[in-house]
Amino acid sequence: MNDISFSHSFTFRTIEFDTFHYTDNRAGAQSHYFAYMLCGSCKITTESATVKINEGDIFYIPDKCSYQSYWYGKPEIKFVSLGFLCMPNFDNKTYPVQVIPDCENAVELFHLLSDKTRLSPEDIGVFYTLAGILIPLMTNTTVCRTREITERTKEYLIQNPFAKTSDIAKHCTISEAALYSAFHKSSNVSLNQLRNNLLLEKAKDILITTDKPIEFISDVLEFSSTSYFRKKFKEYFNMTPTQMRKRYRI
Repeated sequence: MNDISFSHSFTFRTIEFDTFHYTDNRAGAQSHYFAYMLCGSCKITTESATVKINEGDIFYIPDKCSYQSYWYGKPEIKFVSLGFLCMPNFDNKTYPVQVIPDCENAVELFHLLSDKTRLSPEDIGVFYTLAGILIPLMTNTTVCRTREITERTKEYLIQNPFAKTSDIAKHCTISEAALYSAFHKSSNVSLNQLRNNLLLEKAKDILITTDKPIEFISDVLEFSSTSYFRKKFKEYFNMTPTQMRKRYRI
């Protein structure tokens, strides 16, 4: 890539709209964008998610992303847009549309790069410094997918507490190995721990809303023994089932 084409791979500018603006980019974004919302707010809708952006937010839109955007101002809408063709990404990760966690140093660099119609080598250096700050803070699609799997598993287990692992995997449209891997990557509890914790939460509800014996609750929730149930209950809630019942019963 020669110097001219390299410099043309960046488009840095400040964009302003009045009151409300709609953009139809379902054909796909022409480049990657880092942006900083100076005034107003925005809603970006893709096929899989809706991202809301408020004044002061830093956000990212990936290259070729199909989306629609809705811009709102009272009355002004203004944001710094940094377009670039090549994502500095050495881990081969992909990133969805997202709001990036706030970073004061990054905001300063956005202001330095706004309205740069002719870029100098120093400007490119500032941009890559900014990218180096933002990219480690971003959520990649692998993380999004594993988080989605763990959340779907939790929702399914709440409704089906005794479901087999194969049933959970089928519900999430993945293999059992991938299910265990998702929990290993994105959750601080294992699949079995999650199941146990949800059963203990259910046990708490029964304890404080009924007079059912503890032995009955242990059996109906399929713990291996009442002593094991009491042990796990105390580990999770830091009190025994009897103490829980006394504390929360009216």
